[in-house]
Amino acid sequence: MGMMNMNQLFPDLLSIGELFADPDVAYIVPIYQRNYAWRSEQIEQLLGDIRDAIRDDKASYFLGNLMVTQKPSAYFEVIDGQQRLTTLYLLLTFLAERGVVNNSHQNRLRYESRPRATEALRRVSIELSSHSGPSAHSSTSEDTGIHQGYNVIRQYMDQHVIGEDEQQKFANYLLKNVSVVRASLPRKTDFNRYFEIMNTRGQQLKQTDIVKARLMQHLDDDAQRACFAWIWEACSDMDSYVQMSLTRDAPKLRTAIFGDDWSWLVLKKFDDLVRIRSESDASMTVGPLPCQPLTIDEALVKYAEMGAPEAGEDQDNVRFRSTIEFPAFLLHVLKVMDRDNEEDEGLLDDKGLIRRFAEFFDSANDETSGRVQLFAYELLRCRNIFDSYVLKRQYTVTNSDEGDWSLQRLIKRVSNNRPTPGYINTFSRGSNDVEEDGDVDPITNDLLLLESMLRVTYTSPRTMHWITLLLKRLGNINPDDVKESDLANALRNYARSKVKEAYPLGNSGERVSMKEPEGFSINRIVFTYLDYLLWTEQKSRDYRFSFRNSIEHFYPQHPDEQQVGEAVSVQCLHMLGNLALVSVGANSKFSNSLPRAKAENFRTTIEIQSPKLQEMAEITRSKGKWGDEEIRAHHDAMIKYLRNDLGCNNGLKSTKEFNL
Repeated sequence: MGMMNMNQLFPDLLSIGELFADPDVAYIVPIYQRNYAWRSEQIEQLLGDIRDAIRDDKASYFLGNLMVTQKPSAYFEVIDGQQRLTTLYLLLTFLAERGVVNNSHQNRLRYESRPRATEALRRVSIELSSHSGPSAHSSTSEDTGIHQGYNVIRQYMDQHVIGEDEQQKFANYLLKNVSVVRASLPRKTDFNRYFEIMNTRGQQLKQTDIVKARLMQHLDDDAQRACFAWIWEACSDMDSYVQMSLTRDAPKLRTAIFGDDWSWLVLKKFDDLVRIRSESDASMTVGPLPCQPLTIDEALVKYAEMGAPEAGEDQDNVRFRSTIEFPAFLLHVLKVMDRDNEEDEGLLDDKGLIRRFAEFFDSANDETSGRVQLFAYELLRCRNIFDSYVLKRQYTVTNSDEGDWSLQRLIKRVSNNRPTPGYINTFSRGSNDVEEDGDVDPITNDLLLLESMLRVTYTSPRTMHWITLLLKRLGNINPDDVKESDLANALRNYARSKVKEAYPLGNSGERVSMKEPEGFSINRIVFTYLDYLLWTEQKSRDYRFSFRNSIEHFYPQHPDEQQVGEAVSVQCLHMLGNLALVSVGANSKFSNSLPRAKAENFRTTIEIQSPKLQEMAEITRSKGKWGDEEIRAHHDAMIKYLRNDLGCNNGLKSTKEFNL
């Protein structure tokens, strides 16, 4: 077969309601497709995007393409898009269980030659609405993935789309206003060739390319444009320390820009960078050469086609993974420059990147060229701060495959009489005598734990306002004068303000006017901050925050009938005292076991999940039971922890007052 004609498609724009409306149509996921693999990050991103569209009163929201081929027996074989399709199916299953949509989608999605996965789709609402977890016969990763995906949807919706009216509004918008393009490929398509074309057709033009081209139009000469492109490309490589990506294989230039120890930006303005770049040896790899002025169309084409930089002396940087992507980082820099006082999620929404830049530069009272130059300098300065003071994920031979949290700065070492980069804990005051990959020192560790607490709590880039807070705090401080305690206090107070918003607490003996939240309506920050407080009291324990988004009822909502234990009243079941935040996998593992069985059989799992959960397990083991009395006592103890901690900051600011 020759090259596939990509125009031989039969596209239909369908609302989600229409996608599953035809009773004679079913979607089959073929055996060669991978298992359902979306986890909380992807699922919550999709749900959050739909919520944003509703909030912004958008007439419609396009979800993407679904590539299929139609078979003679009136069903569609899913070629591309099965992760999104399965998530939509699970979402409709949840909404049907809540009674806000009908069950017309049921049995319209199946897995070829994988009966357990198909059965999991059929049973998921029955099993998880009763919190019973996966069936005992479920043993494959695809069954578990489907159950975990439904659990993520259920808890997200219960926390963010609260009440029947809101869920009905969400369901109506989903069915009528959210759409996909279902594109049918010819039946005789060579799918090996199709995937080859799809995987090699090159990157599409991104919003960042458009923003970059528009900003460069305002610069006055070749040297400025070349310098801007140099800084932009270096900063866009989020998984490499910017000292390395800006001056690959050019240690002399690195010293000129970042000082003798390579840690901190020593130049003070954009013009200094233009000059130093122009004066640098032409043999050094310092980014694009000066170029002729480009039209907007030429710039878009040119910079969209630019390839990834070649690897050089910074091969070691593959061990680091950034907390956020480049578009989100650009928005943080805009917030730092804009001095905006409102904590508005829209300000960090990278879907509106072009609009945000247009608004910022259109509002400029000063000359646009000067503002673009200032932005370029701030971009580099903020990246230097971000790399050293905002945690990364680090992958080394001493870490697990999942890596570990890292808070390190880059320094210059000398090896074989040649300068070479090294990495030490951010607040270490030593240099070459400090070993790499060593233990995190106590000073750095407290800040690292706070940042990781916020990172696993606010997983969407739109909600990571604590990063802006750090960048602003560090804006006008000499790096050598930065105190860990000041940054830790700022993050602690930010977290406290979020807890106060999420869980209304009066002082001891004071009557709270609002009802305490219960069950799935309790925000994650309440659990993660309690875990932090408990850790600060038990610092001998080695603990690291991990991604957890499932609220675990320690005494289960539907206990296993084969186990015997003290019953818990309805009044206590959903109290904070009976709840902990765990991973979806741990929630599934605990299933409907009673507290004594969990405490005895899952000691290792409990220890790595949550200090609060560990305390609940220790109470159960020491008293031999977990009933109403223990739940109320633990609940009161947790409330006391929060009151004592929050009470230390009378007149605590709201998050809107943090100058984010």
